[in-house]
Amino acid sequence: MLERTSSAAVGAADPGIGARRAVVAVLNAATMAALLWLAAAALSPGGYGFVDWLLLALFAVILPWTVVGFWNAVIGLLIMRLARDPVGLVFPAAARVRGDEAVTASTAILVCIRNEMPDRVLRNLEPMLRGLAEAKVAGRFHVYVLSDTSNPTIAAAEEERFGALARTWQPDIGLTYRRRARNTGFKAGNIRDFCDRWGGRHDFALTLDADSFMTTRGMLQLVRIMQAAPTLGILQSLVVGMPSTSAFARIFQFGMRLGMRSYTIGSAWWQGDCGPYWGHNAILRLAPFMAHCDLPILSESALVSGHVLSHDQVEAVLMRRAGFEVRVLAEEGDSFEQNPPTLLEFFRRDLRWCQGTMQYWHFLLMPGLKPASRETSGARLPAETG
Repeated sequence: MLERTSSAAVGAADPGIGARRAVVAVLNAATMAALLWLAAAALSPGGYGFVDWLLLALFAVILPWTVVGFWNAVIGLLIMRLARDPVGLVFPAAARVRGDEAVTASTAILVCIRNEMPDRVLRNLEPMLRGLAEAKVAGRFHVYVLSDTSNPTIAAAEEERFGALARTWQPDIGLTYRRRARNTGFKAGNIRDFCDRWGGRHDFALTLDADSFMTTRGMLQLVRIMQAAPTLGILQSLVVGMPSTSAFARIFQFGMRLGMRSYTIGSAWWQGDCGPYWGHNAILRLAPFMAHCDLPILSESALVSGHVLSHDQVEAVLMRRAGFEVRVLAEEGDSFEQNPPTLLEFFRRDLRWCQGTMQYWHFLLMPGLKPASRETSGARLPAETG
């Protein structure tokens, strides 16, 4: 049985984290109270009717997310402007890694796909394999293409293309292709199947989606930080959008690049070791992940029953409950994915997220969760694209 790391040991890297959280709580509470007072004052002429009270109630419901985002961004901007090393300030372990340490751990690269054309996946995967080979560390990695594809035509193309890819790279890096007949548990079930079959062979797992891309430097940096920080359970990279010909995607990416890093640094300043996991472009420590992050099937009494859809944040709080840190590396330029090309696709993705987020109510009262985990388990970065 895997022993838990003590909470005191994990939290030692964050001196003053309690004071930081208290400051953020006061700032958010005061701002929300002031805005509610201003809204009430604006609606007061002529007295309050039903519509006025309804507007105030709806305003109060949406206000916390807006205010929390505002203060995260302001705090992050101040840190970026005033700190010599903003990332090191909010994540001390990252500052201790030089970038030339030997890569000794065994890392599985998990590429989760479902009904995507193989050429789209290969376009991103092949440069990553080439980069690892050129860095002379390919022997420490093994690629697992985990397919949940249900389309027979695409499945046949996957077997052909990934089989050829495995033969091409066989002398340098191992590649295993596996397709499930049924996508039980969706993506979380896909990764759990990997854990049951091959998880014991590796120290870490680097999770990627079909449209993910990471530079060699980015992948090795995640591995080196995990090697240097044995209490670190999940390390999430900061994902930005790939270049796109879509006007909507380009506008969306502009907003991401403008505010995403300041928001993430600000949130990391007070979340500390209870950080986010967005399900991809992240690295997991496999032993505690397999031991502590198995997800239940929600009963009919849950708000949304069945398998957990938005599994990532739940896995993050379970990892933290087990005594391991969950962190985000707020650096841009090494981790990418594609963004929705149209507003309609954006809405469809948000509706899927909304359905999954409704399941978080089931976990809020779970015993053993850290208070910060309860506060952040349902929160996604506004520009996050996982």
